[in-house]
Amino acid sequence: GMGFAGPDPSSVRAAVAAVISRSGMEASRARLRVTVTSGSGPLGSERGDGPPTLIVTLTPTQRWPQSTAVATVPWVRNERSALVGLKSTSYAENAIALASAQRRGASEALLADTRGRLSEGTGSNIFVVVAGEVLTPSLDSGCLAGVTRELLIEWSRDFGGISETDLPYEVLFSADEVFLSSSTRDVHPVHKVDSRELPVGPVATDLAAMFLARAADDPDP
Repeated sequence: GMGFAGPDPSSVRAAVAAVISRSGMEASRARLRVTVTSGSGPLGSERGDGPPTLIVTLTPTQRWPQSTAVATVPWVRNERSALVGLKSTSYAENAIALASAQRRGASEALLADTRGRLSEGTGSNIFVVVAGEVLTPSLDSGCLAGVTRELLIEWSRDFGGISETDLPYEVLFSADEVFLSSSTRDVHPVHKVDSRELPVGPVATDLAAMFLARAADDPDP
């Protein structure tokens, strides 16, 4: 972790409830983000002795189209980084990679790790279908253990399951299907990787429908 104690969970729940109430977006599609920092401190990287700072934001979001295009990028996810597995506010590398992908008409940039293995998107996890088997990069690749990723792995067990494994970056150009997962995308099929066109296949379609149904039945899993 980051090495500092977070706020009391009850204070987080109270802050979330207050933001939602004041926003007027209770029935809207929105993204709730909870950010915790170590609090104010001196100039530089040294931490202060004060309490952590809690920031809660709520912003409206639009539904993604049925499928999307993604792009490969030359930058990597460092699986040995001190921040590996943490959803930190250090988003500069992600912002650069995503901007590169967007200039090429894609909505997401996909990263390899330093060993050339498929890792993740800038704000999503990645899945591929190879010979009928659903595969996703293992956490050893430096990818984030996203909430939607974890739920999809758990909920897919009745549908044949998903295997976490090492995958070469090049699998993006041979896989039968490719899809993303995130808290705003849910399960999002990919129809294009760089210049390679892909079908929106039955596996991603079925998993997307299953995920939406399960999420509707259990909105707070």
